[in-house]
This record gives sequence, C-alpha cells and structure tokens, in this order.
Amino acid sequence: MLYFVSTQLTLCYLLFAFLSALGILQVVAVHYRLNGLAFLDYSEHPWMGYALGALLVLAGAAIYLVSQWPMIFAPGPAGAELSLLFSAAALCAAVFTLVLVSFLQPRRAPKSRVDLPPGRVVTIGPAKGYVYFPPEHTAPMPAVCLICGLGAGCPSLARLARSLLEQRVVVLAVEPDAESYTYPEILAILPAAVTLLAKLPEVDPQRIGVVGHDMGGDLAIRSASVDKQIKAVAVMAPLLTEASPSLDLLHEMSYWQALRWARDAKREVLRAKLTALEYGVKIAPRPLLLMHGAEDRIVANAPVEGWSAQHVVIQDAGHLNLVDHPLAVQIIVQWLKEHL
Repeated sequence: MLYFVSTQLTLCYLLFAFLSALGILQVVAVHYRLNGLAFLDYSEHPWMGYALGALLVLAGAAIYLVSQWPMIFAPGPAGAELSLLFSAAALCAAVFTLVLVSFLQPRRAPKSRVDLPPGRVVTIGPAKGYVYFPPEHTAPMPAVCLICGLGAGCPSLARLARSLLEQRVVVLAVEPDAESYTYPEILAILPAAVTLLAKLPEVDPQRIGVVGHDMGGDLAIRSASVDKQIKAVAVMAPLLTEASPSLDLLHEMSYWQALRWARDAKREVLRAKLTALEYGVKIAPRPLLLMHGAEDRIVANAPVEGWSAQHVVIQDAGHLNLVDHPLAVQIIVQWLKEHL
C-alpha cells in the first residue's frame, strides 16, 4: 500500500521533480540540438541552455530543502512512492515542455529581418509571385526564379532575394498556394514563371536560373529537366527520398509542427508524385548545385548517384533554416554569378 506521509511533502517533492525534469530537458535540448524541446534559441549561445537547465534543477532543490528542512531527516516516502511521484512529475514536465515550445517557437523573432524593395505582384497559375528589380540596373540583366518549400512562404527567401538584387539580378519569388497545390497542375508553375521572366524587357532570356528549397527544389529539378530556357539550377534540401517522420523532427521543429508534418497527407501525396530523383540526370550539361544542411533530419544530405552536380553541405544548418543560412546564401549567389 502506498504511503506518501503528508500532502505537503508530496506536493513539494512533485514540484522538485517537475522543475528538475524541466532543467534536464533543457540540457538535453541544447546538447542534442533538439529545437522542439528548447524554450529559447540556443544556437548561438549554447551556454544559455546549460545555465537555464542548471538553474531549474537548483531552484527545485532549493524550494524542496527550504520548505522541508524541519523534516529533512524524518522518515519519508519509500522507494515505490518516490518512483511514482518522480514518474508523474517527469511526464508532466515533458508534456509542459512540448506544449510550451509549440506555443513559443513560431513566435520567436527572426535573428535578422531582411527588407526587400516593393515587388510587382504577378499570378502564375495556382501560385502568386513577386518580381523584384535591382535599384540601379541596366537591361538586359540575368534573372533568377526562387521557389520556396510548401507552406514556407516568400519571407523565407528574403535574404537570398536581397543578396541577388545586390548583384543586379532580377528576382521572381514564387509562392505556391498550399490550398490549391495539386498535381499535375503544380508542374505548370515554373515554366510559366520562366516564360514571364523571359518576356520582361529588363531580363536577358539567355541568363535565367532557378533556385528551389524543399519541395520547391523537386519542382525546380522537374521543370529544368525539360525546360531548356533554364540555364542554371540550384536546389536546397530537395525532398527526393524523404526520411520517415520520427522524433528526429524535433531537431527541426516543435512537437506540434512535427505532428502536423508527419500527418500531412497532402504533402505525402505531392512528395510521392513530384519525386525528382530520376530527373536530375537530365539537367546536364547545364550546371546543377545540390545543397544540404549537415543537421538536416528530414532528408538525406548525401550526393545523388548519377547526377552531374556540385554537392555542398552547410555545417550547423538544418532543413528548414538552410534557405536563410548566411553561408548557404553566399555560396548560391556566388555560384549563380559564375554560371549565369
């Protein structure tokens, strides 16, 4: 029969175990880079995660010792009671962490806000787009079509777009509508976008490139394999053969986001039908850049056999933040400058 001694002792021990478990989870989050468990962004200052974890553990211990000091040497709960209390507190701490991070993570302010000049809004089939022109330019200029991952939105491409504009490159950022994204209609997006760019008087139709991220990378490969107007292709973490959803997704996103990702039937259908694995070989002899993040837990970050592509792996970058990683942006801009 379980014997907890007193209600006060039980509650104090539960609080001690709860805070300790929270602290341990923060240490685990920063040590294993599990963003889905991290209360804060520890990427630039890992010590903050260790410090917060230690503070929570010490706070729990201090509260318990201060409140129970008069009874510290009195007989307390036995092993069975302590195990039950600790298990309950640890479970509550895990649930609390997952829920809180799911609430906090989408609201974290971006490390840097990149502003773009006003863009010309265009409609491209089931997608919309924004055409940006360099502030000071002389026609004709090279142009690049940027296509983001499903649901990511054009803001994820802002840093790359700004860097290209600084190199006097016309940019068309394509933002597919997740609600109307269907197959095979999706295959018409990039050909229409490239045709639109080629007709602009400011653009040199012989110097058009495409950059795609996530599912946008697969779309870029599929389109470039048949559209000879595209002179250079750079893809960032294309899905190709997407990994099976698992707890590894917590490296990239919160638990709620990971759950939605794993249960997104529409995404899975599109991924299966849009697979670009066999189309990459058809881009040669045109240049192809394949880029992955070393910390990507969603797709494999290895070169693809049979592809004539330059493969680059960016350290400290995952799947979702690769498109905004300063080094990745620098490499892509330089690569496009050399091949357009």
